Amino acid sequence: MKTMRLFLSMMLLLGTATGFAQDASGTCGDNLTWTLASGTLIISGNGEMKFSGSQGAPWRSYRTSITSVVIEGGVTNIYYAAFSEYSNLTSVSIGNGVKSIQDNAFRSCSSLPSVTIPESVTNIGNYVFSGCSNLASITIGNGVTSIEEHAFDGCSSLTSVSIPNNVTSIGKYAFYHCSSLASVSIGNGVTSISVGTFSDCGSLTSVTIGNGVTSIGDYAFKNCSSLASVSIPGSVASIGEWAFSDCSSLASVSIGNGVTSIGGSAFSDCSSLTSVTIGNSVTSIAGLVFSDCSKLISVTNLNPEPQTIPSTVFATVIFKNATLYVPAASVNAYKAKNVWKNFYNITEYIPSAIESPVAEGGIGIYPNPVTESFRIDGITAPTQVIVTDLSGRTVWTQTISGNEPVAVGHWPQGIYLVRAGSKTLKVVKR
Repeated sequence: MKTMRLFLSMMLLLGTATGFAQDASGTCGDNLTWTLASGTLIISGNGEMKFSGSQGAPWRSYRTSITSVVIEGGVTNIYYAAFSEYSNLTSVSIGNGVKSIQDNAFRSCSSLPSVTIPESVTNIGNYVFSGCSNLASITIGNGVTSIEEHAFDGCSSLTSVSIPNNVTSIGKYAFYHCSSLASVSIGNGVTSISVGTFSDCGSLTSVTIGNGVTSIGDYAFKNCSSLASVSIPGSVASIGEWAFSDCSSLASVSIGNGVTSIGGSAFSDCSSLTSVTIGNSVTSIAGLVFSDCSKLISVTNLNPEPQTIPSTVFATVIFKNATLYVPAASVNAYKAKNVWKNFYNITEYIPSAIESPVAEGGIGIYPNPVTESFRIDGITAPTQVIVTDLSGRTVWTQTISGNEPVAVGHWPQGIYLVRAGSKTLKVVKR
């Protein structure tokens, strides 16, 4: 008999250790219970999830067999590390009563493919989904106001993120090394993009920065090697050090008129950068901001007072190859100002009705920048197209009726204005 009991005990322990857990249940808060059956863990009751002791969650010994978690509507939080390192977890349902997801809650759940965070949640804690390498889809509810540090760090399958307007803060490295992340939309409630928030997101091609953002932190978009263009809204007052460094596909940058300072090396090693516009409020440009941007051919500085800048802001080759465009009344001042005067060609900036490739229903140019040929999208009837350089000289004109290619391989590098009907667009030839 003793031998039989010993055998059954050993089988129970072996089953738990290898993930073939039996059905189980218990408590996980003053008014909460949990039950596990057929791989599904259900947490029910009313109130706060909490537990203590060195072993963590009371269901942790069954973690290899838990494939699904259901958190019912009466539960008000997801406790610290409640499901951390549950490698076989593939489904999570978070009830509408949950207000906070605490630190490390789902960290390294490497099989979890998607999560919907309900609107009841206001806070996503530190490292909550860090290392969830299979997480491809995340829906963030409109009730969330803060996303803490490293919250989605290393979610290498995540492809897009939409941060709702109620979010006011995004912590350091929140989306660090999300290597498949291609599209990011940052709501207007966010006031600061913190240190390293999107750094090492090598697939990132599209970023929309909300009009509430006032600062872009150090390393915020460092090494986003697929990012081709960025428009920094007028709400932004400061750009941190190394913020866009090593963005090797970045071809054009427009810095809004609200920016007053650009940190050291902010755009260094952007090897494809050809066009930069510096807003009229920028007073401080630190060293090495555009170092190793050897393809830069157009620099527009809209500040009527040339800034005092270090000699290292631009690589020496840029002074020879790039044209500096400045306000008409300030041309002589720039020609006399240290460092700025090193540009071989300083000329008047001529404002015009320039548009970027435009919204649905409009006319746009693609690709832009261009090396060999571009097409004009949105033309539906025969339209005369006139292309001029910035001096006003016509370099190409023709009537087209569709998206015929315009060959530009023989054109000199620079910025050209493309007038199609009543629209005027800008294209960069590199």
